[in-house]
Amino acid sequence: MPPTENDMTVLLQRIRTGDEAAMPALLEIAYTELRAIAGNLFKDQPSNHTLQPTALVNEVCVKMLCSDATPWNDRKHFVRAAAKAMRNLLTDHARAKKTNKRDGVTVMLGGRDTPVSDVGTDRGIDLIALDETITRLTAVDPRLGLVFELRYLAGLPIDRVADLAGVSERTIQLDAQFIRAWVQRELVQ
Repeated sequence: MPPTENDMTVLLQRIRTGDEAAMPALLEIAYTELRAIAGNLFKDQPSNHTLQPTALVNEVCVKMLCSDATPWNDRKHFVRAAAKAMRNLLTDHARAKKTNKRDGVTVMLGGRDTPVSDVGTDRGIDLIALDETITRLTAVDPRLGLVFELRYLAGLPIDRVADLAGVSERTIQLDAQFIRAWVQRELVQ
């Protein structure tokens, strides 16, 4: 039987109270969920992409689960933090690659059916420029930054993003339209 949201929330509560035995169980559940998100993120990447989904998930797990990070309240909080960690790791990877090669690193975001992937060229979007744009957007409205990470970076469906953000699906649809316009305006200038 697959784990439920309550299982992860219960494990997170046990970890916060000092139960070290809960960490391996959380890692197993979290790894499966993060691997699915990373798989979605990388499904349109070229096969020679230097960072693979498993490596990304491993780095996120190490960063989140094996550090002295702030404990998460529940599964929603954990998934939001994981999406942010993935964005940071991908941006750091792109910056390192750009430094080594002196050219931009591009990615396709959330699949070909994702509106943000229409920005730029068929080869993708410069992740460093996109990260800077989303950082500015997040400064204006933190929820929009979260919606970007969950919808476009992690590729989660609207209903799941709405649940994780604690707003209606219609709000997420409107946020997605605004994000698309913002990114197009900022990156195409």
